[in-house]
Amino acid sequence: MITTVELEVKSKIINASRDLFFEFGPSRVKMEEIAEKLAMSKKTLYKHFTSKDEVLSAVLNASHCEVEALMQNFKHSLSAANDQDFLGNLSEAGKQMADRLTLMWQSPFLKDIQRSYPEYWLAFTQRRRAGILSMFEMICEDGKRRGILRAELNYHLFTMMYLACIENIMHPTAMNDLQLSGGTVFQQTMAILFGGVMTDKGREISQQFEHYWLTMPQNGNGTFSHNHAHASNVNSHN
Repeated sequence: MITTVELEVKSKIINASRDLFFEFGPSRVKMEEIAEKLAMSKKTLYKHFTSKDEVLSAVLNASHCEVEALMQNFKHSLSAANDQDFLGNLSEAGKQMADRLTLMWQSPFLKDIQRSYPEYWLAFTQRRRAGILSMFEMICEDGKRRGILRAELNYHLFTMMYLACIENIMHPTAMNDLQLSGGTVFQQTMAILFGGVMTDKGREISQQFEHYWLTMPQNGNGTFSHNHAHASNVNSHN
């Protein structure tokens, strides 16, 4: 039986380790450095975690819990009383997710895991995939029910398209090639994908939430402005 004090100590170790992992990458952090940051003896540290791999596993699990809490904010949007609140809540939750992604991709944390800990990277991507599938299909079904998303489309297919974008773009190699922040890529991906499945009603409502992830500038004929999109990409580099 783990005591409250032991849980508090483990939590402090996880938080301190996460700070070091995010700053340097887990492969470059030693157990001695974690103990030093905590002003703790190595003996005490090893009492709670037998290896750095065990610490890393706990850090990843804590990060997953944080992301899953953000995903719950998406799900809460489904209970909104009206369409404006639905898209407003969804947009705010998307902004929070984008901010979280930016923090993760600006650090060497995930890049180092992909390179040095492939088994952890595989577990991370599988867990992310399951969460996205569950969350995204519920959001699409509710958007379709509200008349915001086009009813004639197959939203399981749409979800798989979104998932393919996330898995092929939101990873360290592609992010380095794009030279964009995780938040920017997330926002623009959502704008491009959702712009094509929204009804006129959905687009009209979504325009109230500029700078969030559901808005894509449009020409008068309802098509997307490629010049504006190009300008946004240029500005994101400056």
